[in-house]
Parts: sequence; C-alpha cells; structure tokens
Amino acid sequence: MSAGYFPKREKVGLEDLFRGLVTAGHILHREEVTGEYGGHVSVRSPDNPATYWMSCALSPALVSSADDLVEYNVEDSSPVEKDAKTGFLERFIHGEIYKKFPAINCVVHGHTSEVLPYCVTDVPLKATTHLAGFLGGNIPVWDASAHAPSGSKQHLLVTDAKLGASLAAAFKPATSAGFIYSKVRSALPAQLAGNPPDPSREPDHAVVLMRGHGFTTVATGIEEAVYQSVYLKRAAKTQTAALTIHNAYFGHTVEGKVDVEGGGKIKSAKVKPEGSLKYLTDKEAHDAWEANQPIVGKSWALWCREVEVSPFYRNECPGSED
Repeated sequence: MSAGYFPKREKVGLEDLFRGLVTAGHILHREEVTGEYGGHVSVRSPDNPATYWMSCALSPALVSSADDLVEYNVEDSSPVEKDAKTGFLERFIHGEIYKKFPAINCVVHGHTSEVLPYCVTDVPLKATTHLAGFLGGNIPVWDASAHAPSGSKQHLLVTDAKLGASLAAAFKPATSAGFIYSKVRSALPAQLAGNPPDPSREPDHAVVLMRGHGFTTVATGIEEAVYQSVYLKRAAKTQTAALTIHNAYFGHTVEGKVDVEGGGKIKSAKVKPEGSLKYLTDKEAHDAWEANQPIVGKSWALWCREVEVSPFYRNECPGSED
C-alpha cells in the first residue's frame, strides 16, 4: 500500500488504482470527453514513481479489466513487460509529463469537440464560471508542427519523446503570467515516494490546448483530472454559447474621423464591439478553484454511480479492502 490518489484515502493498492483507472475512462466516455478516436487517461504507479499505467490501444469505454492495462517506464514510455499489449502511439504525452513533474499522478488527453474550436482560432478559452476556476486566466495553445523535425510527418500526433517533452514544457512556460496552478495545492498528497514539494517542478497550468488536435490536462489525482476534463468541456460549451448570444444581441460601433470634403467617408475607422463578456479574473479563478478542489469527490461519486449502473460499461477490476 502506498500514498493515495483518492481524497480521504491515505492508502491505495494496485487493485484500487486499476479499478479507478478503468472507471475514469468510462466516465470520460460517458461525458463525451473521449470517443472512438480520441482520448486516454493514465496514472502514475503508487508503488513505483518511475512507471505509469494506461490502457492498451482500446477506446476508454471498452477497457474492462486489469488485462487491458499496460505498465510503462516514465523514462522512455517503453512497456515494462516485453509481451505487453499494443499501446497508444501518443503515450509519450503521459510519460514526458510524469518525467518533468514529479507531483503529477494523472494525465488525461482528449479531442473533445466543444474544445476543438479554441484549438484552431485565436479566440482564447477562459474561465467563465466558478466551476472552471482551474483554467485560470491564460491557457497555452501548443503547436506540434512548430516542434516536429524538418521533413517529418505533419500529423499533429505526439508520437515520440521529443514532442512529448515539448508539450510537457508548455505546462510551465519560460515566462508565466496570471493564474499559477502550482500555488493551489491539492488536498491529496502533494508528494510521491519521498519527493518533496518543489514549485519549480510543478506545472503553472492545469490545461494545455493542442492546435488542431485537442487538449491535455494534469493533476495530482484521478478524480481531480477527470473533474478538470469534464469541466473543461463544459466551460468551452458555456463560452461558445455566451459568444453566440453576445454577437447576436450586440452590434458594433464604427469610430473614426469624417472626411467632409471626401463625401462623408470615415477615415482611420475602427470597429468597436458593444458589450463584453465577463470572464473570471485571475484572483476569482484562483479562489474559486481553491474552494472547489477539496470537493471534487462529490462529482466523482455521482459519475461512478452512473457508469456502474449502465450495462454498457464493464469494470471487472476487484477493489481492495481498506
């Protein structure tokens, strides 16, 4: 038994970990965060911080037992067992994040349709409600094509350690501004296998968007990562609806100098939109996440029950006794 990943749990064994990992995948599918072509969730091993677990190359909805899970080395994302089942090509997303951030224990990657518009436009995704405070005020958008070797395939997938390391670095850019994710510490254990808390080795952002691809989110525990993934989708949906309503209701004001001699044409005109969207400030985002973070287990409990009673999902991983 080792340091836990679940709130109010001081200890957790691999049986609990496997069951939680499978359940997380089912929840992400049910909430339409992941789908047939997009998404995976992983968790660092509680007994060995140098390895992590994620499913083989199956849709998260179809993962049902420990036999579907693969253990990987953090160092190079190679499988620990030589005869392991075929894994995801993009497991380097997970391995390089675990390598860079020792306090991170769970990673989720998805291609959520509500989030994708903010991966292909210059419209920044922001925190619109208190439940999305973890987004902060500045979400990086990482571009795989800017870091791919010259002459390589431009498929936007993270299929090697170099691209994975570049994505991991985006969680802690050289110059950070606004909301600092690492300042909001989880109620979960903040260290793993004796690693002391070190702000310089913690991410500044909970979420990084990926141009033309999707998103990745990181957390200290499974429940927290699932919460962030679900509420990232809901935040994007809320913002898109707000922008739609705003643009339909408000007009635009044209400002400039009138050229009387030129027939009344406006010179040096500027189009100024009316009205505004009231996003959370950096402080509001910080304080909202600080208030919500300790109770993410409420959402987790509901989501667990929903997938447990659904005949579509199967979780054959036994749970251990406390």
